[in-house]
Amino acid sequence: MDTVKSVFLHFIILLAFVLTGAAQDSGFGGGSSSSSSGNSSGSSGGSTGASGGSSQGVGIIVGENYVLKPSDVISVEVYQEEDLNKSVRIEGDGSVALALIGKVKIAGMTVAEAQSLITDLYNRDYLVDPQVSVLVTSFSPKIVHVLGSVNSPGRVQIPPDRDLTLTEAIAAVRGVTRLGNPKSITIKRVDEDGRSRQMEVNFSRIVTDPDSRDIVLKEGDTVWVPERII
Repeated sequence: MDTVKSVFLHFIILLAFVLTGAAQDSGFGGGSSSSSSGNSSGSSGGSTGASGGSSQGVGIIVGENYVLKPSDVISVEVYQEEDLNKSVRIEGDGSVALALIGKVKIAGMTVAEAQSLITDLYNRDYLVDPQVSVLVTSFSPKIVHVLGSVNSPGRVQIPPDRDLTLTEAIAAVRGVTRLGNPKSITIKRVDEDGRSRQMEVNFSRIVTDPDSRDIVLKEGDTVWVPERII
């Protein structure tokens, strides 16, 4: 009888041990599932955050001395005044239409000057010490044409915040061809008064002579590289 009781007691202890182990295994699996769910949720939250961040307008980095011109697109933001925030293209007459203050002419101004003017206009009649930021989000392209005996003739865009030199323009079209004559390049330019003029440039001298100054190209210039006369 004592033997039966002993066997039964051992069976009860073994059963209790097995059930406790199963419960611990179940708890670990649940934690893993919860952790996985949390990671999934966190990952989903991260994606949402990234998506939210990418939906906001991003200004292009330019210096405060960049001069605004028609067809540029700017973003005007007024701190804690979301109703006044606006992305707008500068019209042909050089103006933009903004909330409350109406049309403001800013073409020909630097970014810093335009920001200061808009701040003053809001401060004058509508807001107390407004904090205004002006960002350029899209530029009106400034183009020169490089044609003739170059390896990839076509349009070259002038950087929005600095000058473009003849050397950079020739490099952008992959250089002068074997048959091209770099010593007799012609640059055609139309001045502000509408008059056209041409200048002949010895490009070989520019790239070989340290005392020779490079040519700064202007919007609308046409650079022609002739063939060598054999």
